Amino acid sequence: MLPKTQRWFAERVYSPERYTRFRTALEEAVGCRIEFRVCEAPIFVSNAFREQLERAAREITLQCASPEYRQLSEEAIPQAYRVPNEPEHPLFAVVDFAVVYENGDWGLRVVELQGFPSLFGYQYFYARLARQVYELGERWSYTFSGLSDEQYWDILRRAILAEHDPEEVVLIDYRPEQQKTRPDFTALERQLGIEAVDICSLRKEGNRLFRRRGRVWLPIRRVFNRAIVDELEEQRARLPFRWNEELEVEWAGHPNWYFRMSKFALPYLRHPTVPRACRLSECGELGPEELRGYVLKPLFSFAGKGVVLEPSREHLQAIPLQARQHYLLQERIVYAPCVYTPEGMNTVELRVMLVWLPEWQEPLPVMSLARTGRAAMMGVRYNDMPWAGSSGCLFGEALQEEP
Repeated sequence: MLPKTQRWFAERVYSPERYTRFRTALEEAVGCRIEFRVCEAPIFVSNAFREQLERAAREITLQCASPEYRQLSEEAIPQAYRVPNEPEHPLFAVVDFAVVYENGDWGLRVVELQGFPSLFGYQYFYARLARQVYELGERWSYTFSGLSDEQYWDILRRAILAEHDPEEVVLIDYRPEQQKTRPDFTALERQLGIEAVDICSLRKEGNRLFRRRGRVWLPIRRVFNRAIVDELEEQRARLPFRWNEELEVEWAGHPNWYFRMSKFALPYLRHPTVPRACRLSECGELGPEELRGYVLKPLFSFAGKGVVLEPSREHLQAIPLQARQHYLLQERIVYAPCVYTPEGMNTVELRVMLVWLPEWQEPLPVMSLARTGRAAMMGVRYNDMPWAGSSGCLFGEALQEEP
């Protein structure tokens, strides 16, 4: 982490006028209004720390694809959501790290992980335009693994479209036009020609899926899945198909990996960045002193929903015995105040977004996402304040002229 560079940016580079130009350019690039808070500053990260992020995310994703873990995680997939023809590894993966400070240096702790795609389109434009509008220069890079812009979009094209025409591929979500992630959908449509379609609006005929364009129903060959089961259940969405039936469609990425590579994995991973964790059904009795060191999380919720930062015995006892296997007690992570802002020091989570094409032996880190703020929880919804919210990483080395 480079807190002095963050201060240099805030005091010598940033201005309200530049931030307004940046927001305007970002909305023009993605093609829609951004409804969540966009942080004034990118997160500056050293090349050495970037390599740590890449290595840790790759190692953790590989563990999740091991035969041993795949056997353990069979129970993570509910029968009603078990989709046929699962590949041996996820096509997309993300690992979220909290930045901590220990033994005199910056460190990483896993907060969450998903075998599910993230904001590949939006984050590219955030980082590229932050560098451009703030005139930071090409000494700062914004992709992982040294990828050029052309290489980055070629990998995404291969992952999302495969060999299909964009007209035969759809991005599905629940009411995508109302999702806060819509800027990512519109960015991908501009770059790859793939449309976002409401999962409830599809039609099934036999074992084929179709989507409507005007008065015509077009066959779907490949689905870029962004629909989250938790939200579908919460909204009681009525789908035209069952997840566990055999459909003549390709999945990018396969829905089963949403369950396998999730908080469910945390008790079974062996990595220096993974905090201690146990499923509530396996923890036994914990006293008040022990509980102070843990947070309580539902296994398959998203955006921080259902997380209890200071669980009590009453919280645990209120969860029915048959539901306890679906909750996790995770060691509390002490975030480091490491991002300078004029409003005070922020903490930060850094997301590594990976792609693992079928022909590759291991996953490749490709893009970052950052969330920063001063609230007790890190999600953008909890940090609607100046110099906080959604951000991205710029990688390089500290400037010599820093204060």
